[in-house]
Amino acid sequence: MQPEKPFPEIGCSTDPKQVPWANAVVWSERMETGQRVYEWLTKEHVRGLSWTTGLLSISINHESYLDKDIMYILIQAPFIAIGKDISV
Repeated sequence: MQPEKPFPEIGCSTDPKQVPWANAVVWSERMETGQRVYEWLTKEHVRGLSWTTGLLSISINHESYLDKDIMYILIQAPFIAIGKDISV
């Protein structure tokens, strides 16, 4: 069972093998069933990152489709990974 995807630009899977680890900002939490769900935003959507008191701010790339509606995504999750190909 795959979780519902609210935004097509934000990847989502319960299978860690489907996550593009090197090219994405990945965050993860456990669903009520105890299964871990991974969500990610790939580098073409990320302009920059900042981290403050456990909160990750992702500024959206101006060339991303997401930029027409939002400026930042704020993530507070127990697990956050920044891929090695993400510019920070």
